[in-house]
Amino acid sequence: MERVRLLIGAAIGYMPSALFNAILVVAKETNPALKGWLKTAFGHHWIGHGVLTLLVFIIATLIAIALYRGSEFTDKLSLRLTIAIIIITLASALIIAGFYLSAL
Repeated sequence: MERVRLLIGAAIGYMPSALFNAILVVAKETNPALKGWLKTAFGHHWIGHGVLTLLVFIIATLIAIALYRGSEFTDKLSLRLTIAIIIITLASALIIAGFYLSAL
C-alpha cells in the first residue's frame, strides 16, 4: 500500500515540477533580477533552479501521497498517469523550445 502511494505520489509530483522547471527557465532568461537572486542565494543560478525544482517535486509528491486513498495500481491508473506524464513532458519541452526558438 505504501509503495503504491509513493509511486503514484512521485508520478504526480513530477508533473508540476516539470512545468515549474520549464517556466523557471523562461523566467530566468527574461528577468535578470530573478537570475541574479538565484545566483546570490544559491551560489549559481542553476543550483538555485535545481533546488527550487526539487522542492516543488517533494512538496507536490507529499501532497499527492497525503491525498491518495486508493490501494491498488491498476492498468487504468497506469495508463492515465502515463498519458499525463507524456503530455506534461511535451508541454514542458514546448515551453522551453518555443521560448528559445522565438528568440531566433
